[in-house]
Amino acid sequence: MRLRIGVALAVVVIAAAGFLAGPLSRGDRLSDILTGQTPLLAGVARAPGGGADLSGAADLGTDQRPATLRIACEPAGSGLSAALTVPRFAELAPRFDFAGLAGSDSETPLTGILVSSAGSVRSVRMPVQGAATGREAGFTLTVTGARRGEDPLRGVAQALTQPGTRLTWTQASPRSGDPALTAVFTVTEADAAALKNALGGCLAAPF
Repeated sequence: MRLRIGVALAVVVIAAAGFLAGPLSRGDRLSDILTGQTPLLAGVARAPGGGADLSGAADLGTDQRPATLRIACEPAGSGLSAALTVPRFAELAPRFDFAGLAGSDSETPLTGILVSSAGSVRSVRMPVQGAATGREAGFTLTVTGARRGEDPLRGVAQALTQPGTRLTWTQASPRSGDPALTAVFTVTEADAAALKNALGGCLAAPF
């Protein structure tokens, strides 16, 4: 019996090695193969990318204004990313140091993302990069998932494909004494469907 089990395991290992040999020989990373971002078979197209927007509100002290959160997937590039855009940010500059986040390469995790859905809660802290952009002189804060090892945004993105999920983005200012900027988004059924379609290339299982 033990011999049969050993033979079966050996066959599985050999088969897996055979499947992985092609992509690895082309220079693809094992992490990309295991997350489905790199196809196992030669000639098979990479999973498509995409993105979807959520509408919510951002608060800084007593100020509240509309905000947009874009969740995007680029399987062949940066992978998963989340970008929060706050309009008319210049009005808030005296109380929040947006300039200190512009083009920042700091590894300090000033961004906190918390998602809650169906009795489960997940939170991550990540470094952020900011840029003035968009309609009405908006400021966009972007966090990008890891390309090596475990991607902290993967669990966040998976939770957002479920209707009713609530995401809270808490952004600390690099300037001491400033209040935190908080943005809240709730996923509707239409949002969940759009996110499933847009993020499939980064969330799909490889097998």
